[in-house]
Amino acid sequence: MRSYSGPLNSGLTVSLKNLRHVTFSTRNLVFLIAILAMNYTLMRPSPVDLLFIGSLLITLLYLTVSETTVITRRAIYLMLILGAWAVSYFLASLPHLGEEFVAFELLAKSFAISIGFIGGAVSMSWGRQNFETFIKIYVVSCVIASILGTIGFLIQHPLLTWDGRAKGLIDDPNMYGSFLIPGLIFCAYLIPRARISKWLVLGAMGIILLGIMLSFSRIALVAALLCLFAYIFFENRKRPRRLILIVGGFLLAGLTLFLIASLTSADFTEKLLDRLTFAKAYDLGEDGRYGRYLQVLPMIIQDPIGVGVLQLEKIFPEPIHNIWLSSFVNYGWGGGIAWVTLVVGSFVVSIRNYRRTREPIVIALLWSLIGVILCASLHEGEHWRHMWLMFGMIWGLNISNSGFGPKHSSVQKRQRPTGSAA
Repeated sequence: MRSYSGPLNSGLTVSLKNLRHVTFSTRNLVFLIAILAMNYTLMRPSPVDLLFIGSLLITLLYLTVSETTVITRRAIYLMLILGAWAVSYFLASLPHLGEEFVAFELLAKSFAISIGFIGGAVSMSWGRQNFETFIKIYVVSCVIASILGTIGFLIQHPLLTWDGRAKGLIDDPNMYGSFLIPGLIFCAYLIPRARISKWLVLGAMGIILLGIMLSFSRIALVAALLCLFAYIFFENRKRPRRLILIVGGFLLAGLTLFLIASLTSADFTEKLLDRLTFAKAYDLGEDGRYGRYLQVLPMIIQDPIGVGVLQLEKIFPEPIHNIWLSSFVNYGWGGGIAWVTLVVGSFVVSIRNYRRTREPIVIALLWSLIGVILCASLHEGEHWRHMWLMFGMIWGLNISNSGFGPKHSSVQKRQRPTGSAA
């Protein structure tokens, strides 16, 4: 019996193809709108959380109708690691569920880390062009946040500042400063590849750098400059003359921004000199930031399960402000090991992707993540959506998709003799 392959089957094929395209495009649109909305975090849960969840639901639909897209092994590994971290903080916090704010804190953490899995689930079907679109949208989001923070600092609006420091519509200056770091590195990636005016990208970079400076976050500024110059050095390591010119240009631009900020606001120099120190008063002393680091070390050894969320506040005047120690002391050895595995695994995934593709996007994502992790190492970064997002983008990047792969592969195919064996 012959199978029928007439107009009806053709119509179904076309309809399914259109459905896949519409689903893929809609999912990407919702996800990128969520990236734009990340510069507003004053609510828990935030509208951005609903957008990310919406993009995940559409992704599940896309996986259902897609012919070829499957969940990659790395996306599964990411889900397992994030799941282990979540299980650890739930287990450690079970004895305290009846306490005020504990359940809400667990919910907030779950929303935050889910962005890592969502980022991986979305980006695993992306090609190189989709990643470049993501990079551009993230830069736009950072420019918006930086402009709001700069205006807030100039007029000292309480909604856009904290303790006289710029924060835009983000919770605090430290989160704000760390959020801008990937945007700065993404600008460095875009400058030599910009199809639009390079001056436009340079302008965006200047605005973002100014926002980081006005956050007066010591670690954010140090991490931003360290990761930016590391990325520039890596990209131009075989062109020393160009490297010197670029670094000199950035130093000159940074000095210009400093002078403009100093002349525009009398508070800038005063605030900068006040913040220009390795240790403030709240960092020192037995219950200071660094003192708390030493005090929790015995607690980690004595309590493998962890003390649970919001419990250290009963002992210390402030949280631990270090995501490495916090993962161990709050969520036990399981949480700490899961965090270390996630960070080390992100390095391994990035290095393997780069060695196989020589793709600069991989390095830009890695240095962006490093900058945020450096900030989270001195602050309470567990709720930073952009940090979990960067984890998701790194683990989700699938080099078998269009646009990735060894740069010389297409040349080899063209040079292969016609009669050679496949």
